[in-house]
Amino acid sequence: MNTRNILKNITALCLTFCVLSSSSVVNAIVQGDINSDEKLDCSDAVIMRDILLGCRTSDNYDTAAADFNNNSKTDIYDYIILKSTILQSRSQTNKIIVSDTQSLMNAVKNASAGDEIIVRPGVYETDTGHTKGSLFIGTADGTKEKPIILRSEDPENKAELKGIDPANRIVLYITGDFWQIEDLKISTAQKGIVLDNSNNSVISGCEVYNTGSEGIHLRDNSSDNIVSDCSVHDNGVVSPSYGEAVYIGSAKSTSGYGYECNNNVISGCKLGPQTAAEHVDIKEYTTGNIVENCIFDGTGMSGANYADSFVDVKGNECIIRNNTGYRNNNSNITEAVQLHVQVEGWGENNIFCNNIFYMDDESSYITKAWSGSVTVYANERYPDGLMYEGDSVIVKD
Repeated sequence: MNTRNILKNITALCLTFCVLSSSSVVNAIVQGDINSDEKLDCSDAVIMRDILLGCRTSDNYDTAAADFNNNSKTDIYDYIILKSTILQSRSQTNKIIVSDTQSLMNAVKNASAGDEIIVRPGVYETDTGHTKGSLFIGTADGTKEKPIILRSEDPENKAELKGIDPANRIVLYITGDFWQIEDLKISTAQKGIVLDNSNNSVISGCEVYNTGSEGIHLRDNSSDNIVSDCSVHDNGVVSPSYGEAVYIGSAKSTSGYGYECNNNVISGCKLGPQTAAEHVDIKEYTTGNIVENCIFDGTGMSGANYADSFVDVKGNECIIRNNTGYRNNNSNITEAVQLHVQVEGWGENNIFCNNIFYMDDESSYITKAWSGSVTVYANERYPDGLMYEGDSVIVKD
């Protein structure tokens, strides 16, 4: 059985290792922290899985920290132990199992650090609005040691949180720190998931679709968050101009929100099809955001409000790497990645590297810098054709 097949069956294998002692868990929390954020959680598991599958390099990660069996290498057996350690650590959480809409609304609204809200399979539909029109709202802070977990009971049969009108409401609105949102379906409202002033949160394994505008929005000084392994599609079904799959920050013309949405990571996601605006839009005043190992499906991008690239960057020190984009003969897509300066001093020192773009023609650039600065290298284009446009593009061998 190859590594990929082993990973597909990892959940079952993890259960075998749940006999680890509590003292081992304490040591593993430090040992398994390969992203060096001083905690062991699903983000470490995602990174390790990607490295084992070859879709992420080990650069900038402490893979030695995950050598659980002390054989001087990090392999599938270490991954199994890492996953089981995470599962066992959850045995200490305050489990709240919900199976109806009102109970779920109450559990999310009244959550506290260390709660694990487990949502049984089913559809949780409501049109009862709360703050900013949200349907399900969580305001409490988790902690590094005790995050607030909101997840489907069965990742193979995801629970669905939904509204009734893609023109109105936010399905899931989180304003607290250290949330882990896992394996849910989110649909049928103006916006899917919004983080406002939420830091160190993780959105993983979710499907977000049928939204009138954005799918996922990291907003109002939300920093150090991870969006991983999500499928975001059919966005902008009401307002194509605002139909981004993932939106980071706020435009300079927007008031009422903090602009500093920094050091967020979008990893391993499938974005599109039928995403009317960009797959990822990174706004001005933001720094250090990363988009990596994602697949962009350009089918259905509308071209409305200049939605004509997979990724639009207006912030500083962004890294766009190891992604694959498919234009799918959509003539609205004129470049794969664009760089703009909306505010002086922003749109600078970015890196686009190791991406593969299937552009269908020879005349669409894979990077166009209207202004700002970007270093590009090791990108591939199929078929051969135009690569880079702009005086501020630095091509590195």
